[in-house]
Amino acid sequence: EVGTESAVDRGKSTKSFLMSLFEADDHHSVEGIDTFNACYGGTNALFSTTDWLQSKAWNGTYGAVVCSDPAVHPDPADISGIGVSSISLVVASQASLLLQRERTTFIKHSWDFYRPVGWPTNDAVMDVNIATGQYEEAMLWCQG
Repeated sequence: EVGTESAVDRGKSTKSFLMSLFEADDHHSVEGIDTFNACYGGTNALFSTTDWLQSKAWNGTYGAVVCSDPAVHPDPADISGIGVSSISLVVASQASLLLQRERTTFIKHSWDFYRPVGWPTNDAVMDVNIATGQYEEAMLWCQG
């Protein structure tokens, strides 16, 4: 599973690029696909992989989760809005990091951060005040 805020391009998944790592050893039966959803993409990829691991479809192999968040914004002087982060997780039934069964999710539509189709650049349209308010609302809701 791949969870990301932005696609590498607008035509194919990030996973298709990662497949070159498996193809070298003739591994092509690799299930899963990308989840694009701002900050929640990586979380959803982890949940999907653990759900698979706990299902009857699991065949005893490891799960792999790749989370990435490339930040591309119009003002290069704003260093807080430029860069990329990524993490890879190997998910297994006897993992050293255990996930609790209890979990909650808060998802709400807002215009805090988006990239409109047809927009002349890949720069995001964002409203920091809306985003900050929604994060605070989500934290309170999930803890309640």
